[in-house]
Amino acid sequence: MWLITNFGFFSVVEKPGDKKAGLLTVRARAKADLEHLKERYLPSMGAIVENAGTDYPYRVQIPRDTLAIAMLRLTQEIDYSNFKSSVSKVQGHERSGLYHDVWDTLYKITGQEKMTIDPSPVLPEPSSPSSALRLARETSYGGVVIDAQGRVLLREPQGHFDGYVWTFAKGRPAQGDSPASCAQREVQEETGYKVSVIDLIPGSFKGGQGQNVYFLMKPNGEQGHFDPKETQKTCWSTWDEARALIDQTTNSIGRQRDLAVLEAARKLWEQKNS
Repeated sequence: MWLITNFGFFSVVEKPGDKKAGLLTVRARAKADLEHLKERYLPSMGAIVENAGTDYPYRVQIPRDTLAIAMLRLTQEIDYSNFKSSVSKVQGHERSGLYHDVWDTLYKITGQEKMTIDPSPVLPEPSSPSSALRLARETSYGGVVIDAQGRVLLREPQGHFDGYVWTFAKGRPAQGDSPASCAQREVQEETGYKVSVIDLIPGSFKGGQGQNVYFLMKPNGEQGHFDPKETQKTCWSTWDEARALIDQTTNSIGRQRDLAVLEAARKLWEQKNS
């Protein structure tokens, strides 16, 4: 897949070994393009490998889910009516001119070309859900809320449901939900706080019943009512206190997930406050 944005040009492919590891390889002609991708959307991105090929000398491997979430954010943040003008503003006239050449070539597409389809793949039955729909159904969205004192908000689930003693608010999206709006609603319902999204926490975190995506958030105003069927108590804690509270969870998969979420949230919060 070619990905042409107003901050860089990328080639995204699955290299040998990527599939088994759940990765994709993102390649670029200019190192600065990958650096911009890291700065804007993938702060947890690993080291850029240089001189890795003749056509794309710079590349990096990125978890598929992490890249997919970054692409979601990229589309949500489109705020221009003319792409080439946006490229010129962000990357300069020379890059904008190169992209115009690409546009000029692609303008020759008539829509009449015939596509050759490989008959060998076995397609799902019409009644089977697509992988995209299945992924959406199995992904929950939540928030790690940090107050002005740098404290973390945790919730104690009612009856310590499923072995969770202290955890973060999250839930599945309703029809028409965006990931962020779903997370904000779940946080308010389960903690009583209206919240604003600060940023997406890098990564997708596997729980016992699917993938989980979290946003770094801040509270707006005082605590309101939360659903007593979901939550019996909330508390603000330091990072160390939060780690100790989460460690009380007896659900081992959930405990390890929440500890990983806490650490990723801490790193992102520190980056934004350094």
